Amino acid sequence: MTSDKIHTHKRKNSHLFNEQSTSGSSIRTDYDISMDNLEMENMGPPPIGRTTSIPSVPIEPSSAIDLENQDRTLGNLESSESWDDWYLTRKFGQNKKLRTTIYSIFGIIIAYIIVLLIISLSSNKGADNGNTSNEAKPNEQQNSVKRDKSFDIEDVMKGKFLIDKNNFHFIDPPYRFDSHDMDPGLYMTTVTNDDGTRFLAKQLFNEEFLRDLGPNKFEYQDHEYVVDTIKVNYALDKLIFATDKIGEFRHSSSANYWIKDVTKDTIRPISPYFDSEQPVRLSYVYFSPGYNFIYFVMDNNLYFQDINAEHAPVKVTSDGNENIRNAKTDWVYEEEVLADDRAIWWAPDDSKFIFAKFNDTNVDSYTFPRYTTDQQYPPLSEIKYPTPSRVNPTIELFFYNIGGNMIYNVNMDQKNMKEIILYDAEWIGPENFLFKITDRFSKELFVKVFNTDKVELLNTRNYNTKEFKGWVEKTKKVFVIPPSEKAKRIDYGYIDIHQDNEGYNHMFYYNSPSATKGQQLTKGEWEITGSGVVGYEHETDTIYFTANHYHPMSQNLFAVRLEGDPINELVTLQDPSMEHTFYDYEISSSSRYAVMEYLGPSLPFYAAGTLTNLFSLEAAQSNDVLVLSNKIHRDNIETKYNLPITSFKSMTLDDGTSVNYIEIKPANMNVKRKHPLLINVYGGPGSQTFTAKSGISLEQAVVSGLDAIVLQIEPRGTGGKGWKFRSWASEALGYWEPRDITEVTKKFIHENGPHIDRDKVAIWGWSYGGFSTLKTIEFDKGETFKYAIAVAPVTNWLYYDSIYTERYMGDVGTNIDKYIEISRVSDISGFENMKRFMLVHGTADDNVHIQNTYKFTDRLNIAGIRNYDMHIFPDSDHSIRYHNAQNIIYKKLYYWIEEAFNGLLDNINH
Repeated sequence: MTSDKIHTHKRKNSHLFNEQSTSGSSIRTDYDISMDNLEMENMGPPPIGRTTSIPSVPIEPSSAIDLENQDRTLGNLESSESWDDWYLTRKFGQNKKLRTTIYSIFGIIIAYIIVLLIISLSSNKGADNGNTSNEAKPNEQQNSVKRDKSFDIEDVMKGKFLIDKNNFHFIDPPYRFDSHDMDPGLYMTTVTNDDGTRFLAKQLFNEEFLRDLGPNKFEYQDHEYVVDTIKVNYALDKLIFATDKIGEFRHSSSANYWIKDVTKDTIRPISPYFDSEQPVRLSYVYFSPGYNFIYFVMDNNLYFQDINAEHAPVKVTSDGNENIRNAKTDWVYEEEVLADDRAIWWAPDDSKFIFAKFNDTNVDSYTFPRYTTDQQYPPLSEIKYPTPSRVNPTIELFFYNIGGNMIYNVNMDQKNMKEIILYDAEWIGPENFLFKITDRFSKELFVKVFNTDKVELLNTRNYNTKEFKGWVEKTKKVFVIPPSEKAKRIDYGYIDIHQDNEGYNHMFYYNSPSATKGQQLTKGEWEITGSGVVGYEHETDTIYFTANHYHPMSQNLFAVRLEGDPINELVTLQDPSMEHTFYDYEISSSSRYAVMEYLGPSLPFYAAGTLTNLFSLEAAQSNDVLVLSNKIHRDNIETKYNLPITSFKSMTLDDGTSVNYIEIKPANMNVKRKHPLLINVYGGPGSQTFTAKSGISLEQAVVSGLDAIVLQIEPRGTGGKGWKFRSWASEALGYWEPRDITEVTKKFIHENGPHIDRDKVAIWGWSYGGFSTLKTIEFDKGETFKYAIAVAPVTNWLYYDSIYTERYMGDVGTNIDKYIEISRVSDISGFENMKRFMLVHGTADDNVHIQNTYKFTDRLNIAGIRNYDMHIFPDSDHSIRYHNAQNIIYKKLYYWIEEAFNGLLDNINH
């Protein structure tokens, strides 16, 4: 039965987020301001292995859309005279008597038509209340003619629901500010006018402060370059530009990099070669935490250089090649562990750094052709891609002391572990380097601290996740707490987030780098979410963090104090009655200022200002803050469209398990007719895909344009509800997802029978969601679900990467039966019972290889199953956006679903 506690709202827009970068410092976050933000970053669907909520459907870049001109055009249409006035005046002039006669005739005709419509509707009333599935023939359905104020996928793809966030990024100081008075709220933004786009530095404290950092274009040796990304130092006299950027994998790329001296107004290419005047392609370039150095990687070798140097950069390594990567992650670490292309950590005082060396020499390769070239034989791309039971990359840590120009290997003390995974690393002050490693199967975590002054390694703590049937996943970064004379803290400490005795992820304070036991700061049946700790206020010893305290699908800002009165008492900063809201924050160094991102359930709203003025949407709208989004466009969306109604619900299954789900239904839903039902799934272990974030994407377009109902289900194994709920996925990928999805769908149909067309129930998912979709059809055998779409699905976990798969499924050698019987799409007999299903994949998918879809299709062919469609996207990766693919795929999905709900796919014989 569904729970009585239901929250309903109109979900109104989509928003795109960038991945959290891996910081190279314990006190500042390196950032990379992308000029794509002037438009919009195209991002794909939820990728396997991602544990954070991800954006709604990507749409076309907003630069192609002139929203202001659109609004102006619509305004002119609304204010102009009506068509009938215009036409009759043209034809009959100002003869009012004749025009009155014409109006009367028109009125009689319209009244007659209305009577006929009423009679027609009355004759169909019985069909609306019956149990037949074909009460509305295709040509009678409301989706054949766009209803007033409804929208479809064409509107979504045109960017009509995109609310942009203006470019805004705090410029981090070289050290953490101890007081508000030290913090001016320095930030970088852009301004665009008829002369082009320029970079500006401003302050939140002093609105008069303005530093022009120059344009986003420059000429060098008679060639014009356009800036793709920019980094700026705190002194505002040095800039790092990237141009000609080419993406590699999810977080990696290569580009030409430049350094600009703002004072001298000079630009030169960054290169490992002394006095080089030609740009060279580098993997990345960053400032050190104190802005004294820049560091970069070229050809998998690490370099660094004094920011004011007149000499060539220092070459730290020389063994880099296609198999050896220095300070740069390989494919599997970038995708599944560190979520970054960098693997280097600078001490906060710029005196030293530690970097990782990845060795893929013995790792197997995956090759795939590139079809869209003009070559007679397609060239092959190759990546090192370890699969379950095969060789993983090896990793070493190296310490480099800048003052002594020394480099040596850090003893990681692997003991009996032949293979390890490095999950996180951070400097706890200038002398102690903390890092976390696990065994190959991510079951036992070891926290170690390397003291560079004493040159000794401490094993501070470890825990075995088998005790709660868990695993180690991508970790939230530890947050460094500085010494405090007022609080009588003489050493650096840190905040770590991990499971407590009750099985929920909470904050623990470790009062020194060598501490073996932490002080629990938060507790309860809820979890720390998002980035975790987002700020620390030194003056009051207050830690700011985000959590889902109010509801598993929400995220709000909270605080807790390390010292003082009350100690460790949770401080509620936002209204508990608004339990289904979603906020994210970026907080300045002193916690004086912040950027608030209100992300749902209503339209997104972005603002910057004093943190205390940004605790809620209402406060931000009424206080003196810097609004970073277009309020006029935001209001226009509400006015122009009847946006779908979204409700957050939970359902208790037959075995007592409670499963959360989201229901999206049409505004002004006609309760006298039966509606198609679309189920949207992901279900990856530890993930939270469906939250209170707002979104106008494919699902909302289906609801509005096709008059359907959508459910988004979070089955057992997903995150946000503690390890008891997560652990269902342990060694059981593909077992509970289909059972929970099917039971929730069946119960929903039973409870809403008069409103659901049982013959028009579809399910769809992308990536892990594609896997969940296929496993659900395998389990349900066409009894509940009549249509299905799987995009880029895993069909056999032996084809997927080792770190992700073994994290949940364990050793192939001991669990091969579970790999084959539970976690592979094995029984295809049920697919023959489907009215129709569709498979979609990109041939250059480096994440979920198209091998999965091809092998599954081969089995369908052998079994003689023909009731499916397939769309292959040449040279598209997991996000499917190459050569206009992004535009095509979402329209393909939408119109395929429309045809399914109209019964047009039921009798295809080919």
